[in-house]
Amino acid sequence: MLALLLVVMAAAWLIEAQNENPSEHVHGAVMFIRTGERTPWIVDGPRTLSAFGAQQMYNLGSNIRGRYISVNNDEGLMGHQHIAGMSPNILNNDQFLIQSIDAPYVLSSTQAFMQGLYPPYSPASNTSGPSLLDTSGILANGTAINFPLGGYQYPEINVAGPLDPNSVYIAGTQNCPESMKESNMYMTTDQFLDTRTASESFYQALDETMFNGYLSQDRIDYLNAIEIYDYLTYAYTHDVDVYETLANDSTYFGVYDKLRYLADEQAWYLWGNTSTSSSDNDYRAMAGRTLAALVLGQFQKIIMNHTTTLDANDVPIEWHPMSLFFGEHEPIISLTSLMLVDYTSKDFRALPPFASTMIFELFSSGPDTSFPTRQEDLWVRFLFQNGTDYEGSPPVYPMFGNSRNDVNMPWIDFQDLMSRIMTNALSDWCEQCNSPSLFCWGVDNSTIEITMEGQENTSGGSKVSPTVAGVIGAVVTLAVAGLLFAIAMFLGGIRFHRVQRGSKKSDLGGFKGSAKLASDADLHLPKNGAPPAGIVSFGGSDSAKKGTHERIGSWELRQKEFGSKGGDLGDESQRASFEAIEAAMSRPVEPHDRI
Repeated sequence: MLALLLVVMAAAWLIEAQNENPSEHVHGAVMFIRTGERTPWIVDGPRTLSAFGAQQMYNLGSNIRGRYISVNNDEGLMGHQHIAGMSPNILNNDQFLIQSIDAPYVLSSTQAFMQGLYPPYSPASNTSGPSLLDTSGILANGTAINFPLGGYQYPEINVAGPLDPNSVYIAGTQNCPESMKESNMYMTTDQFLDTRTASESFYQALDETMFNGYLSQDRIDYLNAIEIYDYLTYAYTHDVDVYETLANDSTYFGVYDKLRYLADEQAWYLWGNTSTSSSDNDYRAMAGRTLAALVLGQFQKIIMNHTTTLDANDVPIEWHPMSLFFGEHEPIISLTSLMLVDYTSKDFRALPPFASTMIFELFSSGPDTSFPTRQEDLWVRFLFQNGTDYEGSPPVYPMFGNSRNDVNMPWIDFQDLMSRIMTNALSDWCEQCNSPSLFCWGVDNSTIEITMEGQENTSGGSKVSPTVAGVIGAVVTLAVAGLLFAIAMFLGGIRFHRVQRGSKKSDLGGFKGSAKLASDADLHLPKNGAPPAGIVSFGGSDSAKKGTHERIGSWELRQKEFGSKGGDLGDESQRASFEAIEAAMSRPVEPHDRI
């Protein structure tokens, strides 16, 4: 038994310790970060970030700073994997893509994180750095002033509200009725009914007074397992009476752990558990599918920037060494399920703690620290920081059925497999979700042709941006339709009445149809366009040498979703076009001050 324990501990140490390998060079990182602690769902009023939650996010930002930004190896508690070129002291907003959902507590979490990532800069405390944050602090009379609060640094945060198409990539279940419907199907299963019956006496034994009137006794039930645990977790931290009851009352021994277990189980079946889905849709995991496109797109932009030679008239693609996305727990549960991470660690079948972080690192290895010229020399790994209580380098976990000894995935394989689980095009999301979102009403299957580099523009005439083309097309269509309807009403006596909007069936191939846009071999960035998440593509890689990976037995459970690997993916998706609405998403999101 002791020998087995030592082997397990050694294996865990190896997975964690490899992050500190000096021969590995991280070129980019994409993170999805859950908010810090906030007020409970069942409490009246809007959710707000607590002081404790703000400290969680500040500490997390400090640790991320120590890992990727600081030149001091002793800074932070998450190890050190410096990204070359990152500004060490003064925030360079061009190096970051920061996006938050439009919820006050999430935006506050983002701000607290950034305070830790780039704390106030004062020349007095940074003698080795520049004397000012920027030259705007020099006045005409020769005096120099600093920013308030001792040199507070202001990040550019993109806030995506429900009316913003970008919101689907960090909150894919929002305004997605089909996802909600598939999640709620769990409530009709024998497993749910059995768990509800078995836990009825447990929940009824809870003291109603612990909920301070926010939850009546008849609602203390497995049906509300997540809300119950969410409230008591907050109360356990802030209410001395609840803490004393759950921590020290012998009659409540093990109750807090069981509350967490039941909430974890419910969350897993609502937003994860994709391997046992009754169809290939996995709509319950929509938050993970859209986030997969976002992660893949950010890495593709980094690679394209370093490997593509632009002509004099080409507009360089906008890219960021670090991409930071902030939201709630659903995308974490869904994406880890889609990537099969839970098969090697059952702990992922649970609600992630506040301030938990999914991290994807793009890296190379060897003595050369520069960006590789060949995509075959790039690797991707997945790390997870389980809240802020864990100290040390975040563990690395295998993806897509790889064994524990195979945690680093070749970039080409990662791009291939991520493209199979993602929902990339906005039109696909609208169709699959049957979404009532305002931006979905103008989405159809119309496309804008993308001319590959070196090809002539066969369409003739002057170039029109995708956004303008989409607007022109929409206006012309509406004008013609309005004229025809007016004639029909005048001559034929046609009248209108409201009918229930039925579900729309996508003719784009559903999940399989949208799962390939990031792997199309014939797409090229237009000179006047910037693509949304996940649509940057590269040439085929049939001749690329791919490493061999050991698969665990559960891999076969998801073959229905991934299909055969290799050239088939590219053959199914020869679409040299984007939806016009997607081009509009390249516009920067205007931040809203909600604090």
